[in-house]
Amino acid sequence: MGDNTLIPAQIADISVDWLNERLGDTVGTITDASIANIGEGVGILGEVGRITLTYADGETGPATMIAKCQSIHAENVMLSQMMGFYVREVSFYQQLASTVDLRVPQCFIADIADEGVPFVLILEDITGTRMIDQVEGATREDTMLIAETVAALHATYWNNEALFALDWLPPMNNDLYKGAAGMVEANWNMFVERYTGRVDADVVDAVERLTPKYTQMLDWWIDASPPTLAHTDCRAENYLFGTGEEIGQITMLDFQLLTRHVGVYDIANFLGQSVTVEDRRAWQDEVVDHYHSTLLSRGVTGYDIEHCRRDYRYCLLHQAFGNVAVANIDPGNDRGRLLLDAFVTRVFAAAADNNSVDLLSEF
Repeated sequence: MGDNTLIPAQIADISVDWLNERLGDTVGTITDASIANIGEGVGILGEVGRITLTYADGETGPATMIAKCQSIHAENVMLSQMMGFYVREVSFYQQLASTVDLRVPQCFIADIADEGVPFVLILEDITGTRMIDQVEGATREDTMLIAETVAALHATYWNNEALFALDWLPPMNNDLYKGAAGMVEANWNMFVERYTGRVDADVVDAVERLTPKYTQMLDWWIDASPPTLAHTDCRAENYLFGTGEEIGQITMLDFQLLTRHVGVYDIANFLGQSVTVEDRRAWQDEVVDHYHSTLLSRGVTGYDIEHCRRDYRYCLLHQAFGNVAVANIDPGNDRGRLLLDAFVTRVFAAAADNNSVDLLSEF
């Protein structure tokens, strides 16, 4: 945690003097830094910018870095502060980034105020990669690579002491998450007005029936399935795909939503939001099976494929519910709205296709 007088609230507040002070001898002396916002329609919960750096004669360092700060929208900041989103990402870079079996950006600066805002991350700018356009949707091949990547993360922290030692990582049944039921109630009329006729009516009804028993579902799930360190923001634009000699290498981004949760939530998250409805229908079973087999190859035991498939169905219903809970979030611009609409319409279709509604009777 840091002194918030030394933490820039927005990326425009990042100065040359601040960078030189905080980076110290990590890089050469910076003489100029220009910042361009690159997060439009992507960084809904925060600002993302690219810093182009100039160094003193004879001194060197990365030509560019990535900066992340809190959102410019007060309601998004309030949500992120209340839910601890910024704390989780800073904690990940401070404690875990160098230890996980994943490619993640090198972190140069990670700091946050005791109150949870403001925060700042200065990260490696990974170049020579490609990013999936989430509105267009991911291919089968890319989705399979995502399944392998998140399985590597999950297997490392599968229901073990290392997982439970992360005191900053909330379980899925924490009190704040349980409060999502009230958020759904508050957003209900807005959601129904916006999406009636665009999403499956039976799933809408199921979400309404789930709301008064949502806390019961979260508590039930703690005993029903083994937890792990889940990304829970497993969407296309949070992954960079290697090109050229780096084909097959994936870099994982954005750790604000890390949660102690069932691992297949990430698979449901990706299939339910980052794949078109038609493609997801065609090969979702292959992806779930591939994820499960990768877990087993990495040493996970006691979790059979039927259990994994059932959790997948629950996760789709959970995500439909979650999309109503954040229906009032400010998407920032037209592309942000396209993204949020894709999240909602795709995951409601996935919950309908997988008969997730039928699972309500189990808790």
